[in-house]
Amino acid sequence: MSKFLLAFVFVFVAMNSVYADEISFDDALRAVRNNCSGMSDKLLEIKKMAGISTAISAVGTVVGTSTVVTGVAKTALDNASDNLDKQTLVLQRLESNPTSEDVSELSKLQNDLVEITHSKELKENVANIDWKDVSPEKMSEFVKSNDLTGSVQDLSEQADGISKIFGNVETGLMATAAATNIASAVMSGVNKIDADFAAHIGACMGSVKLLASMKMQAKLDGSASDEEIDVAEKIINACDKFNVEDIEKINIRATGATVSSSVGAVSGVAGAVTAGVANSDAVKVGDGTDKENKLNTVSNVLSGVTTVASLTATVFNATQKAAAKRVIETAELCEESLK
Repeated sequence: MSKFLLAFVFVFVAMNSVYADEISFDDALRAVRNNCSGMSDKLLEIKKMAGISTAISAVGTVVGTSTVVTGVAKTALDNASDNLDKQTLVLQRLESNPTSEDVSELSKLQNDLVEITHSKELKENVANIDWKDVSPEKMSEFVKSNDLTGSVQDLSEQADGISKIFGNVETGLMATAAATNIASAVMSGVNKIDADFAAHIGACMGSVKLLASMKMQAKLDGSASDEEIDVAEKIINACDKFNVEDIEKINIRATGATVSSSVGAVSGVAGAVTAGVANSDAVKVGDGTDKENKLNTVSNVLSGVTTVASLTATVFNATQKAAAKRVIETAELCEESLK
């Protein structure tokens, strides 16, 4: 049983069992006015905080999605650069010490060579090579005369340069996504109905139930005027509409948002670190492409986790805001009836 239900049950039982014989209709009316006032201000604060958390986590979702797209693009560039480097090695061997094996391996890259060659004439020449009859020596001369090695190396350097830019962007986006999730987790963690406020709402609902009982008694014994009975009925109709499920949802959704944002914060920080390492010169130059590709994969997975966590937190925050709005409407109607 939730803290709210415990508070309500305690207050209602206490007020009915202990004071029912001693309290008057006027006392019951006064108790409602005391116990049902000032709730909307607190609920408005919760709704406002939920709205801010929703906006923050929504930003995290957008940033996370951008991170995923950037990470995938970086991975594609790194793979392209890796393939270009392999082509460069084959072309360099053909220039210096051509063999039939190199010619055979280069034939498998014919389509790639057609794409990267500069002039239309050269593209046609590469596309029309008869790989069965060409000798290693002729192929070597063809590579040298058309500077295929230099063209491939230039493209590889361009891919590396763009990949570096994408890596920096990805690292920054991951750090931003982590920051938004941290902020959302902190705000959602405190944006709840605490024990004191739960007792306040429980006291209000208990007072309304008691007033309903005392109104019936006052009708029977004539201890209240018709005007006073009408006032009591107006208050009861307005203040007896609090939905326990909506009140409990405020805390349940806050907990869900906190957990989701915490997951997003952890994965975001880890992803930012991983993306930074993958984009470092030590990895890109020193440790080779295998380690970079593995780190790219891990970074992409973490950015996906961060995005999903941010989206989940956004949903939790939005539904908390909606639940708070419904309770606020009841609280405002209730407080208006007390005037």
